[in-house]
Amino acid sequence: MLSKSEIKSLEEKFGFRPQKRLGQNFLTDGNIKNKLLEAAELKNDDAVLEIGPGLGQLTFDISARVKEVIAVEFDKKLFLILSDFAKDFKNIRLIHEDFLKSDLRSIAPGNKKLKVISNLPYYISTPIILKLLENKDRMELALLTLQKEVADRLTAQPNSRDYGSLTLFASFHAGIKKLFNIKKNSFYPIPKIDSTVIMLKPRTEPPVKVMDESILLELIRIGFSSRRKTLINALSAKGYKGLSKDAIQRILREAGISENTRAEALSLADFAAISNRVSRG
Repeated sequence: MLSKSEIKSLEEKFGFRPQKRLGQNFLTDGNIKNKLLEAAELKNDDAVLEIGPGLGQLTFDISARVKEVIAVEFDKKLFLILSDFAKDFKNIRLIHEDFLKSDLRSIAPGNKKLKVISNLPYYISTPIILKLLENKDRMELALLTLQKEVADRLTAQPNSRDYGSLTLFASFHAGIKKLFNIKKNSFYPIPKIDSTVIMLKPRTEPPVKVMDESILLELIRIGFSSRRKTLINALSAKGYKGLSKDAIQRILREAGISENTRAEALSLADFAAISNRVSRG
């Protein structure tokens, strides 16, 4: 693992600087690196997708433990530096690409499921998580280092400030567990906030049964688009499916939900009950 001073030497040698706008903060704590490698549950036949490998702070240690590492790096200078470092590593494949624009099936063709490891750039962590969940059939697990705020949102409970549509969407598609926190001074440059490592494991079956998944997700989206409104008022204001307020009230009543309830008080099971009532008409 490169130390802070070694990274600074590389900055001078290759003429680059960590880009704040790209969320480039490099891990410099060897103990944290070891905790991450242990948590990833790596096996010698694994294929690992690393999003944003940077200077390879984890890449080479991962490659020693698995069959293949596919590292997707957006920054051209970092890609060129890492390409030079990795030229003698036969099981590391580097891709210069924006992960959000990439096709996971072209990155890793075949039926092999990937283990994803990433220190996610804070400014695009949510879009990346959503993309991973939308492609969960290609993923065995994801070990993600996130800003603490996003990790709190992913694991929040109803009636809390952090609870929202991301919480419910993620929990519908995956089991999510906080593993440990990382102090900000474990990175260079030092970010403004601490980080949290989470484990995300795609579900083979959703935790609730719904007749139409799209209806469930739409209800969640509308409900949290107006957090201060009751769900009935949020749905009415959007003209949801052309239903009258009385019809929405009836649906909520049949689902066992009070008409005075806001989205933030509803569990995934509650939204599923409402969704199934809507599906039945």
